[in-house]
Amino acid sequence: MITLTVGELEVNCYIIWDEATKEAFVIDPGGDAGDIKEAVKREGLKVKYIVNTHGHFDHVGADGEMKKIYGAELAVHKNDEGLLSEAHEHGVMFGVRTERQPEPDVYLEDGGVLTAGKVTLRVIHTPGHTRGGVCLYEKDMGLLFTGDTLFAGSIGRTDFPGRSYEDLISSVKKKILPLGDSVRVLPGHGPESTIGEEKESNPFLR
Repeated sequence: MITLTVGELEVNCYIIWDEATKEAFVIDPGGDAGDIKEAVKREGLKVKYIVNTHGHFDHVGADGEMKKIYGAELAVHKNDEGLLSEAHEHGVMFGVRTERQPEPDVYLEDGGVLTAGKVTLRVIHTPGHTRGGVCLYEKDMGLLFTGDTLFAGSIGRTDFPGRSYEDLISSVKKKILPLGDSVRVLPGHGPESTIGEEKESNPFLR
C-alpha cells in the first residue's frame, strides 16, 4: 500500500493492490494526478477502481484524470453523486480549482464488495459527514479506510448542510468500533491510528 498526500487540502490518497495480479484501487485521488500516476507506474500497477469515500471536492479532484489515464471504473455512494457532480462549484467556494468530474460507473452500497485480484474492500455506509460517506474495510489486511468519517483523535465535520453529528457518531460506534481494536484506521486527512487507540483516546467516542 502507498499513501500520498494530495491537493491543497492535503488529502490522504491510498493505492492498494494485489501483488500477484497487480490490480489496484486508487482511493480518494483528491489532486496531484501526476504524483499518483508516478506511484502507479513505479509499482507496475493496473488500476481497476477509483473509489471515493465521499463526494467532497477535495477527495475527488483527480477522478477524471485517473479515469482518462487508466479507464478504471469510478465508484461512489449514490447519496453523494450530487456532491461529485458539484465538485467544481464547491471548490470555487473554497478557492480551490477543481475540474468537473465524470459520472460514477459504480454505486457503492452498504455491505457490497469491490475486488482487485485477492484484495477485497467491503463497503460500510457511514453517513454523518455526508449522506453517502463510506468506509472501506480490507479484512485480511486489517485495514479500514475511513475517509472523513473518523480521524486520529477526531471525527468529520458535521456543521454543513446534509451532515448529522448524531448519524456520524452512530455510524462509528455501531459499524466501525466492533471491527476490532487492532484494525488500522487510515483516514482522509492526518496520521493513521487503530480502532483500539480511538476507543481509548478519541474524545468524541467516550
